Amino acid sequence: MEKSERLKKFNDYIADKLSYILATMTTFYVISLLVILPLLYSQPTSFVAWASYMCSVIFQGIALPVLGYTARKASDKSDKIINHMNDTTDKVESIIEKMETQQEQILYLINLLEKKDEHISDDIDKIIEISKKSNDIDNIIEKNEI
Repeated sequence: MEKSERLKKFNDYIADKLSYILATMTTFYVISLLVILPLLYSQPTSFVAWASYMCSVIFQGIALPVLGYTARKASDKSDKIINHMNDTTDKVESIIEKMETQQEQILYLINLLEKKDEHISDDIDKIIEISKKSNDIDNIIEKNEI
């Protein structure tokens, strides 16, 4: 394994772990506590100082872990939806395969019935011929008896 590839894997590992840790609600509570505790000892004195404190500490320190947490939750939901869609797709494909097999069987049976029908038609024609001959014979016999 190449050195740069190992470094990339290490960086990816650290980034994954840090992003997971920093996107937890525990991190949110810890940072919130660290942001609020200093206010007990020293508060900003002007509007500009409060606005600066709110923007830099509250929004960046507290909001980012919450945003990471909600993004992770959304990702988990998306994964569940994708897995469900994949399962559904597999089921639909299985149903389609079964239907195609059944359709082939039905076509085979229809073909067999058509062949049987041809044979039956031929047999019926033969029976009709024999019946006509029999009628002819009966007619001849009747004529001879008279």
